[in-house]
Amino acid sequence: MSIPRFLGRLGFVVLLVMITPATTVRAAAPPVVALFTDYGWDDPYVSQLKGVIITIDPTARILDLTHTVPPFNVAEGAYLLDQCAEEFPAGTIFVAVVDPQVGTARDPVLIETNKGKFFVGPDNGLFTEVIDREGFSRAWKLDKTEYYLPGSGSATFHGRDIFAPVAAHLAAGIDPDKMGTPVKNLLMLPIKDPSFSSGTISVQVLHIDRYGNVVLNLKSDSDVAAKFKDGNLVKISIGKESYSGPLVKTYGDGEKGRLILLYGGNGLLEIAMNQGSAVKELKVEPGAVIFLKP
Repeated sequence: MSIPRFLGRLGFVVLLVMITPATTVRAAAPPVVALFTDYGWDDPYVSQLKGVIITIDPTARILDLTHTVPPFNVAEGAYLLDQCAEEFPAGTIFVAVVDPQVGTARDPVLIETNKGKFFVGPDNGLFTEVIDREGFSRAWKLDKTEYYLPGSGSATFHGRDIFAPVAAHLAAGIDPDKMGTPVKNLLMLPIKDPSFSSGTISVQVLHIDRYGNVVLNLKSDSDVAAKFKDGNLVKISIGKESYSGPLVKTYGDGEKGRLILLYGGNGLLEIAMNQGSAVKELKVEPGAVIFLKP
């Protein structure tokens, strides 16, 4: 390729950049700092987390996952955090706060999974589902106060004073070993698996989504799931109440207003209702046990 003489040295540099593949000249993007809390949107708490992060690392890329986890519900938070984090790449930093024991003896921790993602938050079981799916690599108790928010000392707002600053320092390139003491044991919630006995499957409610779908802890690829057959009617027992619905492929396969069962996009069994709310009929909450008879 010939370079016109009139370009000069500066023109040559510009032209070289224009013809060089973008992948060779684009600097690596900073890691995403993803926020996951039960703070809601009506108070200043989420904004304060963001302010702390960009003050420490102005280049940080902050992303809101959700701030509407049911308050204080660590078990449902663990399920939702795992679902939210699944599709993100290695290097993502998650600030996860559902922390009813804030300020007590529970430890603030930083965790790295086997998939190379980082999670900052309380050691109260919130990371159980993530670790179960992604595997555990390393963890640190966040006891190096120089990486806390300077001048802070609140016993009730560790999201702002500890978790957000640590995430920002991590995003800025600080070695995790400098921010805490390595630990090997974390608090894990008990994971309840479905059981099959005398022709009946016992399942647990993990989550109620905004459509009223009741998400259960039965995976489509499990041995228990093989008990169900497409199109067959399933008996649903909750306490003394009984219902029924067919197992279908998608929501539109059910009659409008009728209970149905199907495997959702996350591979978990749901009790749903085509253009209606299953939970309004079933009246269950996360943690409830439901019995299904294929």
